[in-house]
Formats: sequence, C-alpha cells, structure tokens
Amino acid sequence: MKTLIISILILLPSLGYAEWKNWHPVNETLFKSFVLLNVVDTMQTFDLIDCQKKLGKECPFHESNLLIGPRPSKGEVILIKSLLVGGAYYLLDKSYPAPLWKNSNKPKFVALVIMNMMYIDTVSKNKSIGLRLSYKF
Repeated sequence: MKTLIISILILLPSLGYAEWKNWHPVNETLFKSFVLLNVVDTMQTFDLIDCQKKLGKECPFHESNLLIGPRPSKGEVILIKSLLVGGAYYLLDKSYPAPLWKNSNKPKFVALVIMNMMYIDTVSKNKSIGLRLSYKF
C-alpha cells in the first residue's frame, strides 16, 4: 500500500503528461520536494489512522487538516493528496497572461517556496507530537 501511494504521488505529474520543458530546473526541484513532503505527510497521517484504529478514542493524535477531517480513512487521504498534488501541478503549469509574467519563473518559484515551507512546517509539527519522520520502503 505504501509503495502504491508513493508511486501515485511521485508519478502523478507524469501520468498527467507533465512537461517540464517550461519549468526552470529550480522550480522542477521545488515541485518534486513538494511531492516528497506530501508523501511524508501522507505516511504520518497513515500512522495517525493506524493509531486511531488500534486505540480508538485513546489515541492521542487527531487530523487537523479540515479537508480530510479528524478521523479520515486511508482512501480519503490518498484521494485528497492526489487531487492536491495534481491540482498544484496543473495550476503552476498554466501560462500566465502576457506581458505581465512573460518569460518569468518568479511567480511559480514564490508559490513553490511557500508551498514547501508550509509542508516543512506540517511535517515537523507532526514529528514534534510523536508521528514518525523516517520510513523504510
């Protein structure tokens, strides 16, 4: 199951016929970092779900993402994360109207930095409350 999730999240842009030719290499790397952070967050959420199944209301963890809800299923998490990553790629890959952003990668770069910062914060907060940060595949 874990391998399937990772494959889906990492390959999602490729499955959507992603073309990196219009992306600056730094932006491409930032997007791949965003995907990786989403995979780690997904795995942490799976730990939370397993805890909730095992301990019920005694589990000290709860999901704070409003899109997923406090007691999500793994399927819901996969669906939301897939839509998030796919939607982010789609929106970032869209061309900005000329001449305002013509030949500029700056808006994409700024958005990707903000997105990565948000997920670094999420993953580190998850780690600080006791959810794992390292996984073996």
